[in-house]
Order: sequence, then C-alpha cells, then structure tokens
Amino acid sequence: MPQYRFASFAIALPLYRVFEYRIDEAAPVIAGTRYRLPFGQGTRSGILLEVSDHSDFDAAKIKVVRERIDLEPVLGGHMLALAKWMSEYYLQPPGDVLFQCLPGYLRGARAYQPLRVKRWRLLAADAEAISVLQRTSPRQFEICQALKCEPAGLTAVGLKRINPGWHPVVKALEGKHLIGWEWDDKPTPAVDAPVMPQLSAEQDAIVSAIEPRLQQFAVHLLDGITGSGKTEIFLRLIRSCLERGRQVIYLVPEIGLTNQLLERVRQRFGECFAISHSGLTEYQRFQAWDRFRRAEASIMLGTRSSLFSQCDDLGLIIIDEEHDHSYRQEDGVRYHARDVAIKRAQMLDIPIVLGSATPSLESIANCERSTFFRYRMDHRPTRFDPPSIQLIDVRNSRFDFGCAAQTFARIDAHLQDSGQVLVYLNRRGFAPIVMCHECNWQAQCRNCDARLTLHQSQQALLCHHCGYSEAVPEACPECGHGEIKHYGIGTEQLQQGLTQRYPDTPVLRVDRDVISSREALKSRLEQLQSGAPCILIGTQMIAKGHDYPAITLSVVLDADQALFSASYRASERLTQTLLQVCGRSGRGDRAGEAIVQTRFPEHPLMQALLRRSYRQIADELLQERRLLGFPPYARVVIFRSDAQELQQALSKLETIKTLLQQSPRFQQLSTIGPIPALMTRRIGRYRAQLSLLTTDHRLLRAVLASAMPAIQEIPSTPRASWNIDIDAYDL
Repeated sequence: MPQYRFASFAIALPLYRVFEYRIDEAAPVIAGTRYRLPFGQGTRSGILLEVSDHSDFDAAKIKVVRERIDLEPVLGGHMLALAKWMSEYYLQPPGDVLFQCLPGYLRGARAYQPLRVKRWRLLAADAEAISVLQRTSPRQFEICQALKCEPAGLTAVGLKRINPGWHPVVKALEGKHLIGWEWDDKPTPAVDAPVMPQLSAEQDAIVSAIEPRLQQFAVHLLDGITGSGKTEIFLRLIRSCLERGRQVIYLVPEIGLTNQLLERVRQRFGECFAISHSGLTEYQRFQAWDRFRRAEASIMLGTRSSLFSQCDDLGLIIIDEEHDHSYRQEDGVRYHARDVAIKRAQMLDIPIVLGSATPSLESIANCERSTFFRYRMDHRPTRFDPPSIQLIDVRNSRFDFGCAAQTFARIDAHLQDSGQVLVYLNRRGFAPIVMCHECNWQAQCRNCDARLTLHQSQQALLCHHCGYSEAVPEACPECGHGEIKHYGIGTEQLQQGLTQRYPDTPVLRVDRDVISSREALKSRLEQLQSGAPCILIGTQMIAKGHDYPAITLSVVLDADQALFSASYRASERLTQTLLQVCGRSGRGDRAGEAIVQTRFPEHPLMQALLRRSYRQIADELLQERRLLGFPPYARVVIFRSDAQELQQALSKLETIKTLLQQSPRFQQLSTIGPIPALMTRRIGRYRAQLSLLTTDHRLLRAVLASAMPAIQEIPSTPRASWNIDIDAYDL
C-alpha cells in the first residue's frame, strides 16, 4: 500500500480554513515554502504550514500538489507564528494573513530567488590613463575618483547618487578595463560614527535608562514635546543595536516622513539600510525585503507593511509617531501595526520603542497600568520652547482665501522678518461644494454619499472616496440656470490666493494631488531646507514629523470641522493634529508662533489648548472614556457588510447577530445595530455595521469564540460580503 504525506496549505482566500493536499515527492519539505496547487479549474499559490503521515480523508481523493515554487521558505518559523497569532486575535482568514506578510512581488507564483548585488571597484590601472579622462570624459573621471575614495567599491545605488545616468559611463570604463565588478554577498557595513550632536541632560538620561534593557522585551514610550529630540534617541539606540550585530525595523506613518529621516540615517550609518513604502514599485519593495532578509541591510526603514520584514537577528523595533492612524489597516486584513509590532517584539524577547509628542490614549493608559515604560521629554535642545497656541476669533471676520485679516497680519510680519510660514488646511482641491442657487442642486458623486470637490486645475469635479470624476457643468443639470457657484476653500484655492497676495514669495503646496512619490515631496520641500522665506501649505502630510528649523509661524485654518463630530475620538485626533502642526514652528534658532482660526473660541477643547498641555488634556479625555466605557477601557468589535442593496447588507448582519445571540453571555455585551454606516453608499455599494462594546475583554472573546465557527461559514460573496474588525478604531 503506497505511503503518502499530507500537507496543509494556506491560500489567499477570504475563507477561515486551510486546505489539505497530497505530496508524493520524497524530497524534504519545509514549512513556509510556496507550492503551486490545483484549485477548482485552475491553480493557486499556497504556503505550506505542516506535513502529516495521516489524513481523515480518502487519500485517493486528495489532490496532489503541482510543484514547489521556492527552493527555500519565504516565511520563517517566527513569521508563521506571528501570522497565526494575527489570524487568531484579529479573526482574519489565515491565508489572507500569511500572504499579507509577504511583499506583493511574492504573493503570486514568482519563484523566490535571493537577489545578488554587483559592486564595482577600481582596478589597478595606470593613473595617467585615469587623469586623461578628466579632459576627455569628465563623467568617467568622476566615477573613477569616487571609486578611488571607496576601496570597498560602490553598488548601483552609490553610483546613481554620483551620476543618475551612470550605467553607460560604467560600461565604457569596463571596456577600458579601468573598473570591474563582482557579486556582493556581504552585508553593507555601517560607517564609522560621525561627530554626533551633544545630547541634552534629558536625552542622555533616557538613553542611559533604555540601553541596559536592550537585551529583553520591554515597551518604551518616548513622550516628548515636538522638537525635543526623540529621533536622536532613536539613532543612539540603533547604534547600540548595530554594534551588537543585531538588525532594526524603524517604522514611520507616511512616506513623506522618510525624506529627512533617510538623510539622517544615511549620515549616521551609511548605506546599511533598506527602505520600503507604497511609493515604490513591488519589485523595489521586494529588493528591500530581500536585502534585509539576507542581512545585507541592517536597518529596515518604512511604513506599516515594513513591519513584516524578515531577518534572523532582529534586535529592536522603533515606531515613530505611534499615535498616527496610518498604522491601522482598514481594508483587506485588518490590524494595527503598532500592536502587532509589540506582539512581535514580545515573541522575540526584544525591546520596542514608541515615540510621539501626542501619544495615543491607548499607550498612555498602558503606561498607567505600568505595562509600558514612559519617558517624558519636556524641553527642546534649542533655547526656545514650543509656541503656545493663540486663537483668532473669526466669527465676524471677512475672509480672503480662507484667511482672516489678523492671520494675514501675522503672515506679513513673519515673512518680512525672513521667516517661513506653514499653513495647514486639511481639505484638498479648490472648493468642497459646487451648487446652484436657483434649485439648490449640489454636485454629488454617483457612487458615494458624498459631494464632489471642485479641482480647478483639472476643470473637473472629483470624489475623494472612489475617484469618480466628471466635467464641471456650464449650467445647472437640474434647472438649466447658467450660474453655478462654489463654496468653501481647499488647498488648491489657498495656494492660488496666497500666490496672488505674495507674488515675490514661493508658495509650496503639499497634498496628494501634487505629491505622488517620496521624490516629488523631496523636491517640493527643497525651498524649506534653504531657509529662505516661503509659505508651505498642505494637508495631513505636513502635520507630523517634519523638522524645518526656519519655520517661525504655524497657521491652522478651519479647525472647527472636528469640534462637533459624532466620533468619540474627535477630540483626541483634533488635539493631536493641532499640537503637531503648531509644533512645526520655532524649532531652530528663532522663537516660533502658532495661531488657530476658530468660530468657537469658547469651546472647552479650544480653551483647554490655550491653558493645558497635551498630557493634561489626555488625562481629562481618559477620565471621560473611563466614565463612558469607551476604549481604551473597553473593547470594540465591528462586523461590517457591504452589498449591492442596503437591505442585503443589513440582512447579512442580522444573520451574524442571530448567531451571536446563541451565546449565553451575549446579553452582557452592549450592541449597536445592525445600522447603516455613517457613509452608507461608497464606491457603488451600500454599507452597514454591527458593533459590540464591552469593558470585559474576556467576556467579548468568549462570545466570539462560541459564535465565530458558525459565523465563519457565512459566505462572503460579491453580492453581499462581510468582515470583522477587532479593536475597531471608531464606532
């Protein structure tokens, strides 16, 4: 009787199960390797989880794997364990979670082959032949001189930095036998430390407190005011980690934050880092993943998904701006990168360092429970403290391009004093409302319950939720009236207005309409780095992490839009945003100023910003959350459904609720719904939600544990799909 081996595989499908196949080949098999599997009428890629000599099914009826895709595992044992935890904690399909841990380049059927990098070196050649190049071919001479200064040689990355069109130049030098290359299979060494800035007493005390704990798991929170020097502490801790031969993952919330940080890391550690973010191609991100996996790069610098970078000797995880909502993935596999990073650090018994000027209430609550170590940083290394916020009451003001007269007066003063000005407006486009006064028609998206935004530069009306666009009508589509008006202001109109008012001053705009990559942002911000007077306007992209010492004035327009939000997190988010934006000014050798336009200066939150620090406001918000039974003192789980019709979505959730009610302890939970979502129709589909809320985490997990096996059998179809969001960010 033939002897078979049976293997379970995870396939990237929204199904809460793994799939069993037969492996007939005698070759050794290793968990974490991808195979090509027969599935339905075609094939799919699957990740091998485990192998057994027994099966509960008829061996003759079990399909046989087609072929092995990888010669070595693409997921190591630790990543398999982390993915298993994520699947169980967030109640996400195991196949989706496992493939989430791979770079996009490997989520199909491409075979994983470790990349090898060429390194060019100057050959022992006649110095006279090289000197002739200075006259005959300056570009070739430039490359030779650079290689002469780098006995270890240069990779393509280094050559490109010298000459973007380096390839034909190098080919010519190879033909002249002046330079040659070899495969570089060695890690990129860190450079000798340059003269490092002197730490303040506060910074030195924190580094001294954390360094003895770098050999074991602990969560360290740097709670420091804007400009207090948190990044310098991160760099010192990275240095300590690299000196012990360990690797580091350094996460930032936005690709825009990688520009300045990249230069600081390069100056401090040379080229021993890899970078990964959504602005790169899948292949570029795979290259970064592979370099880090092979330990050619000691530091992985990137956004949320970089957390899943693999290596054999990870020694430290850093999460900058840990409060930022960008660390939550809201579609596909739902998880919070900060929380998964903490779990990964715990599993590896390594430290994790979080940093923020406005820590999340969840992290502050963990400090109160003594779960995290908390280090307060109350001073800037410069001689100026962060500016206090000044409110400008605009209830009876006349506006030009969204700015009141008092605001223009302060901008004028700072520009005349050779300062730089930051103007924050969290609304892109030219105008958010386009309407007809005769019949009250408004431009609405055909696919979403949202207004279309006027983008004048494109002469189009755009939906910021689904991307739908249409031409600006010449007359009202409803009544035919010939005068269509727009109301409100976006960053496009603000830039146009400020350019008219300050024709001799550069006005730079940073939002997703004009910034499509990290390089685009870098070029846009070069004027700021020069220190010359200019105005920077933008959305959330400029609200966090940037350090431009010449900014002396921060201005916040239309801060009131979040004051009366239905979200219980609105006060926390608004406070964080305002303090982050205002903290961009006064970070150099000149004092800064921060002003906030508001129609509600007497609002309790606005008054709190005038009189209290973030920590005091956060303590008050935590007291409110505790009294109301909201996170972080409660857990929220939301079942969501989207369908072709609203009733289909509600019906799907009613079925889920019925199964939950079969748990004897379900009545102890607070429930909301099923109800339509706040934005009911989005991207052409109707959305609804069912929320579960409780202060008893064990109760919630018990109810879910009893009900989820039946719930997971409910099909998620194109007609009506469903998903679950554990530790949902909002209700």
